[in-house]
Amino acid sequence: MEREAIKLYLEQLLGQKMKERHVRAIGVNAGYHGLPKIFIEEGKSYSDLEPGAPRERVIAIFEAAFFCVCTASRGAGEDMPYLFHRQDVFHVEYK
Repeated sequence: MEREAIKLYLEQLLGQKMKERHVRAIGVNAGYHGLPKIFIEEGKSYSDLEPGAPRERVIAIFEAAFFCVCTASRGAGEDMPYLFHRQDVFHVEYK
């Protein structure tokens, strides 16, 4: 699924406008998820993006009032993306 189609899907699903800037990576300290600090980049695979989540490749990251991390099964046309609150994100890299 192309980036623009994912963006439109997320905007409809979440009722939030995604920012136009292309997020390449985020550093997250998601203590509420019970996870250690993690640096999440597009194109790389991660397990436990939330407790018990399988290993998946990140295909897109979007920014709104929160950050949406999308994989083929989460956020890219189906199901909810992995959501990270802005206050838990300590670093953002744009493309």
